[in-house]
Amino acid sequence: MSALFRSTGLLTGRLLPVFCMTVVVAASLSTSTRSAYAAPFDAAAESVLDYREQIGTPQAQCKRLTTLTSPDLAIVEATLITEAEVAYCRVRGVIPLEIRFEITLPTQWNGRFYMYGNGGLAGTPPEDESRRSIALQAMEHGFATAYTDTGHDSRVETGGTFAHGKLHKLIDYGFRAVHLTSTAAKEIIQAYYAQPANYSYFQGCSTGGRQAMISAQRFPDDFDGILAGAPAADYSGLKFAQAWRSKALIDKPFREQDVERLAQVIYAKCDGIDGLVDGLIDDPRACPFDVQKDLPKCARGEEKNCFTQAQVSALETYYAPVKLAGQQVYPAHPVGSEIPGPAAGGAMRTGWVPWLLNEQGRTVLDLLGSDFFRYMAFVADDAEYNWTEFDFASVPDNIEEFRAIVDALDPDLRAFHERGGKLISYFGWADPDINPLTAIDYFDAVAGRMPIDEFYRLYMVPGLFHCRGGPGFEQFDLMSPLINWVENGVRPDAVVAHRTFENAAQTRPLCPHPQKAHYKGKGDPAQAASFECRK
Repeated sequence: MSALFRSTGLLTGRLLPVFCMTVVVAASLSTSTRSAYAAPFDAAAESVLDYREQIGTPQAQCKRLTTLTSPDLAIVEATLITEAEVAYCRVRGVIPLEIRFEITLPTQWNGRFYMYGNGGLAGTPPEDESRRSIALQAMEHGFATAYTDTGHDSRVETGGTFAHGKLHKLIDYGFRAVHLTSTAAKEIIQAYYAQPANYSYFQGCSTGGRQAMISAQRFPDDFDGILAGAPAADYSGLKFAQAWRSKALIDKPFREQDVERLAQVIYAKCDGIDGLVDGLIDDPRACPFDVQKDLPKCARGEEKNCFTQAQVSALETYYAPVKLAGQQVYPAHPVGSEIPGPAAGGAMRTGWVPWLLNEQGRTVLDLLGSDFFRYMAFVADDAEYNWTEFDFASVPDNIEEFRAIVDALDPDLRAFHERGGKLISYFGWADPDINPLTAIDYFDAVAGRMPIDEFYRLYMVPGLFHCRGGPGFEQFDLMSPLINWVENGVRPDAVVAHRTFENAAQTRPLCPHPQKAHYKGKGDPAQAASFECRK
């Protein structure tokens, strides 16, 4: 998985750090009630930091941070850690009522602040190993870091139960916790290093991507650079879509081999549309796959290499636009995620596992979607509510308040742009959970209000599952271009992505939307140099 991708530049006479990122998931989705997100930095053999400051008396400086406790902030612990890969001051605290956070301050600091987001329904405690590994790898590159559980502990309040009759916790989850933690982190950084951070960055995928987008929309001064992966920005629409697709399949169950056979039909029809048969659909919008016309139907008594009419009908609903009370609330889900790709443990599994299929227990869509209906969508919460019985004929009574708190769809980014903020987003075309078309819809909405070339980039990634995995080129570095854009004014263009396919290293450019990578017609199709970006 790991690969070293370098991006260098000049930063007022200082070198931009060699910086590396691979999109990964930090916790098992099949055994957790949260869709855990992590995007740690790969450990680079050469790490050139633009600024190093050796704290004179780090232990005393660290301990002194406990004096920052106030009515708005409680510093529970400030401890110098020296047995880790890097020496750092670990600050743990609470923002009322229950927003727990952890700030890490490396003794050798590069002058930057980096905050990373959550996954699913959040609540992962700061001491979780997956969270700690992100902080440690970021500190190896000299970043001060911050993380918050968004105001609830998933070990105590599982799933969406934290929102049951607790509006303040939903608000903390929706937007308040990330904002207040970033504010507290900057105060603590100033106190520890005796100077403010030169630049601040946020990175997240899925729910973390939603947090990234809502930061740009609600709190434009919080971060200079934001990297938003597969953002669940239309969060309420996503929840209805999760119920819609789960309900479509629940009475007509599909086995993994059924989905793989479905993938064969889809890819046989659409893989070569871009002029290259490579196991990828570079833009599913161009795919003319028709469930009724293209799937082989089973004759009476036949079961192999075909689909029953019940399965065909289920898939027609599955791929259809999501309608609530007769109005579309979420776009039709594009094809592409059906194909097998590298999954946890290295096995090749269809992208529907464990999102829509899970032999080990509940699917991830069930884990993430059902509690929305039980504890968030209705005023009268019902822990026993069967979300697959929701009929889509009426609008839940609490939906407007929920949307105002959690959705991140405001296309007015003028304040973020005017103060110099830069935003990069990426999305996998083969995402089995969040619809990639939502990223394009939002991008177009912003573009309809203001010129975006100076501050906003979107990269659509063929063959990428949700945040990671899939048959596509899933290893890429977008943080280096973001830093170079923020600090040097260098607008990012094509980014080279990597994958290992049949034990051979391959590369391909990721192009800023609406451009796509087109094969030039000659040269090795396994190499990025054989492609060009064009509309």
